[in-house]
Amino acid sequence: MAIRRRSVPDDFQNPTPHSATSKSTVNRVLSRAVSGGNTLLSLLAGLMAAVMILYSGFVLYDTFYLEASAASSSFNVLEYRPEILDDVAIPLAGETTLATVNEDYRAWLTMYGSAIDYPVMQGTDDLYYASHDIYRQTSLTGAIYAAAANSSSFSDSYNLIYGHHMDNGAMFGGLDNYTSESYYEANREGMLVSSSGVYDLTTFAVVLTDAYESQVYTVGNRLEEVRSFLRDRYAASDGKTTVLYLDDAVLSGATQIVALSTCMNAQTSGRLLVFASMTRRNLMTVDAQGYEGIYDARSHGLASITANYPDGTIYSYSLDGGATWVEGLPQILNVGQMNVLIRAENENYGTAYTEVTLVVTPKPVTVQVANAFKVFGAADPAWQTQSVEGIIDGFVPVYTIQRVNEGTEDVGTYTGVLQAEGATLQGNYSITYLPGDFTITASDVLVLTAVGYSGVYDGNAHGLTALDVNITDGTLIEYSIDGGVTFTTTAPEITDVGSIDVVIRASNPNYDPVTITVTLEVTPRVVTVTARPATKAEGEDDPVFEVTVEGLLGNDTIVYTVSRPGSGSQEANGVYEGAIVPSGEEFQGNYQVVYVPADFTIEEVYIIEPEPEPPLAHFVEKFDPRPSLGKPAWALVNLICLIVTVYLFLPLLHLKAKFGRGKAMKKFNTEKMALTDKEELNETELLEKEIILETSADDVAGAVDKLYYHVKKFVRKFRIGSVLELVNAVLAIILFVLTEDMRLPMVLIDKWTPFMIVLMLMMWGLDLYFMRYRDKLEAEEKLEEKLNENSEKVDGMA
Repeated sequence: MAIRRRSVPDDFQNPTPHSATSKSTVNRVLSRAVSGGNTLLSLLAGLMAAVMILYSGFVLYDTFYLEASAASSSFNVLEYRPEILDDVAIPLAGETTLATVNEDYRAWLTMYGSAIDYPVMQGTDDLYYASHDIYRQTSLTGAIYAAAANSSSFSDSYNLIYGHHMDNGAMFGGLDNYTSESYYEANREGMLVSSSGVYDLTTFAVVLTDAYESQVYTVGNRLEEVRSFLRDRYAASDGKTTVLYLDDAVLSGATQIVALSTCMNAQTSGRLLVFASMTRRNLMTVDAQGYEGIYDARSHGLASITANYPDGTIYSYSLDGGATWVEGLPQILNVGQMNVLIRAENENYGTAYTEVTLVVTPKPVTVQVANAFKVFGAADPAWQTQSVEGIIDGFVPVYTIQRVNEGTEDVGTYTGVLQAEGATLQGNYSITYLPGDFTITASDVLVLTAVGYSGVYDGNAHGLTALDVNITDGTLIEYSIDGGVTFTTTAPEITDVGSIDVVIRASNPNYDPVTITVTLEVTPRVVTVTARPATKAEGEDDPVFEVTVEGLLGNDTIVYTVSRPGSGSQEANGVYEGAIVPSGEEFQGNYQVVYVPADFTIEEVYIIEPEPEPPLAHFVEKFDPRPSLGKPAWALVNLICLIVTVYLFLPLLHLKAKFGRGKAMKKFNTEKMALTDKEELNETELLEKEIILETSADDVAGAVDKLYYHVKKFVRKFRIGSVLELVNAVLAIILFVLTEDMRLPMVLIDKWTPFMIVLMLMMWGLDLYFMRYRDKLEAEEKLEEKLNENSEKVDGMA
């Protein structure tokens, strides 16, 4: 006969599958269910509070970061600000400029008395820099940028610059202040520094309008249209556009204007614009050195000319005080003075003037009168010139020779009475006249006179310039060039450089022979060998040096070399004055050679060397996924996916409690099986173990096996699932850490967002699977409980 006892309620959340549910057990289950529910609600409330705190912190951080990044002092932007030296802006000061960081950089805008001190960018459209900063990174603050339709050099007559309206006054948030008349009057000056020049800004109008006003937002060369529009709206608003202030004098005198545009807080499409005139500063200076020298039969120009901005500078010259201008460099050849007005024009920096003089002074020339002789009672001979020295271009001076003591006929020598008279300044020469002596001899004396030759080598043969004897009948004239050893009747001549002493002998049977000595002399002709300036790039071999040779006659040649003596030690870039040196013998044949050196320039070669590869660069390139983003971004969706993934790991805590219950059930049912194996059972043992046995031991063993089977299967799935969820959560954390940089602004998504979403969905799927499996087990347990209750009812009715 089966023994039926009511067992003491167990410590489990649910009764064993094969036992009947007691009332106390149901109460305990309900009590624990309520307690567990409260605990779960507390956890959910704490989690939601933590999420709200994190989100609030993020909003505060993002707001602070957004406003701070909009200030011109953030991210070291002011290090690119152009320098101001002596009230002159240097647009490209320093080795690093913002143009090297971003080729879209166009200018720097400063409004005195305000926080507007920003670089101006320009994109291919008017939307890009509304959402990107000056480094081309995505940014809600954007950047200050010029209208895409404007010229990048600010050459249009009407230019437009946009900027976001920031509540903290950054970017163009400070333009609101110009609606105050006192602020407008006190802060009207600014400056715009661009690659085309430096512009002083003077505000002349403040306009309220909307984003669809085409007269304001159409840029280009339409200054007159904008003038008319502003004047009309200042006189009467049309309901859409209102001109608060207008300085018509500034507007009338402006040749270029710029408008600064930003949003208005009052309405979505509302716009506030501040108009200013643009006056470009004249930054050009020019310095030049003229020429002053003695006439040398060659043309001469400026010795030097230097502008402070040589690139793109055009020089022109005026010889009439600026009435007419030519671009050809003026040259001076003849004696005189040329006043040259120099104009240096650069479309980016303005115009500068300077004046120099080109002066050529007369070359000194000496006219030597030849000594003359006559016999007493004879007529004066024709006066002769012994030499004219200093002429270099075939010029023939004009002068006359006379005897100043004309009428004096006493025998004797009269020093310096033969004088040449003529203009001191003739053409390009300053002439000095040297007098000659005149001798009167007795008539019974044989008198022989002659004049030699002295001149610069000209390739021609030269002999005696004057020969006279007072007695010609029967007089024999002979010449000797060996000191009187041998004589000949042929008059000697001289062609090449050198000196010949000629002994002249006059013989007459009726007179004693007379001998005089004169000299034929040819001096070397000056030849100038002038090296030509040369240039090479740094690191290259020297070019073949060339020279200009002046002064050679006909097919005559000279020997010379040209080299750069400092070629081994002077290889740095720069200008080396007189480095190209022609050389050779000073005297070569009939020439005296003058060597003139020239400058040598070594131009700098700009080589952009690659930056050294940082340590572990290959490792970072291979394993760090962030460089592919350019600069990593902290994605908001990624953060949310990470939080959800970690939160979905929490249900394991509940499953762990279920697992612990399963182990206890396994142990308890094992003890049941041990009792059923005993040969004898008594009621006391059953009550102590809180067991309700069925009629036969086989039924008890079957129920125990069935429960054990479920527990074992659940434990195996729990272990596998817990490992998978743990790996999934750790993988999500690692992926977020490797791909996100919390120092940068948060954006919505980035390229790693799909991976984070996949990991979140995997965790969600695992949780869903476990919940469905748990529900299945609980349904089976409830079904067994219901069957047991029905069995008890049937037994009771029996």
